[in-house]
Amino acid sequence: MAETTAGYTTQGWVGFGFYFWKGGSNTWRPPMALSIFWPLCMLAGLPFLPESPRWLCMQGRDAEAERVLLKLHSDATDPDHTVAAAEFYQIRRQIEIDRTLGSSWLHIIKKPSYRRRALLAIGTCAICQCSGVLVINNYGPTLYAQLGFTPVKQLLYPVGKDMDSAAWLTFALGMNLIAPFLVDRFPRPKYIAFGVLGCMATLIVEAALVATFVEKAEVTNTSALLACVAMFFVFQIFYGICLDGTQFSYLGEVFPTHIRAKGICLGVATISFMNIVWLQSAPVAFVKVGWKFYLAMIVPGTIGGVCMWIFFPDTKGIPLEEVAAIFGDADEVAVYEREIEVDPTTHSVFSGHKGEKEVQLEMSDV
Repeated sequence: MAETTAGYTTQGWVGFGFYFWKGGSNTWRPPMALSIFWPLCMLAGLPFLPESPRWLCMQGRDAEAERVLLKLHSDATDPDHTVAAAEFYQIRRQIEIDRTLGSSWLHIIKKPSYRRRALLAIGTCAICQCSGVLVINNYGPTLYAQLGFTPVKQLLYPVGKDMDSAAWLTFALGMNLIAPFLVDRFPRPKYIAFGVLGCMATLIVEAALVATFVEKAEVTNTSALLACVAMFFVFQIFYGICLDGTQFSYLGEVFPTHIRAKGICLGVATISFMNIVWLQSAPVAFVKVGWKFYLAMIVPGTIGGVCMWIFFPDTKGIPLEEVAAIFGDADEVAVYEREIEVDPTTHSVFSGHKGEKEVQLEMSDV
């Protein structure tokens, strides 16, 4: 998610800069024009991105899938490409089974294990959005106006001298860059749950500060106001490192190849639905109920974080072809990674399933 946050960071600086431009009713035009540049860069770079080897195998394009795997697993310590050979073999065997399985939306609803995965996808995304990040990110100026800041300071969030709204987003980018070094060190659901509960802790402190120093008294306590702002930066530590990208990794790992696109679509649709819920209600809620609106995020977020910590299955380190086993679908797993052996001389791939070894596939010469 670092690239997404980089986009948010750029728009934060652009928005702040053009706030001072005297363009009248046309002030919105340059930022809108600049925003077109980044999608064009993405479109220009798409031809250079490798296709998913699993998707290529699903389409019968095995040779292309093999080349992608060889490139991705290229390693001087593995000159015989045994890792790529084993994964290619496992993918091929698994897709033979996947092609025989139902993949319709109705099948996802009717089959208990698929239905459980769908609920996990919905639950993961809904819980992460209860963190309150949408409200903080999209209604930052509204929140800071509530704290008594001037319009310039609403764009210039002053945790310290010269720190601004773009600084909050730049800080978020920094947290996203740290996340890849930590995400594979902890169980997925506990890692996400820790992030959610951390966000809830910061919102609890934020709600207490707003209730005590903002809504019940004149805004004269500068230290309290700065503490309110600081909590949003502390919030970003938990969200940027633990939630922002990890929720999408978890979505991709929960679903098998033949329904993965539908599963991720379900998760993203949940995020979009939560967008509507939080962003439509926030402006009115902050006016009508003030700090109590934070409770609408704190209560479900805390419950969701605890449930995720206790009940959600861990997918870290499990090959995508083997995840079905943790959902009770062991019969849908073609072969386990531990059963695969590769002959470094002939590049032949063996399966030791049920104590037998037979040559199942040969990688092309490399």
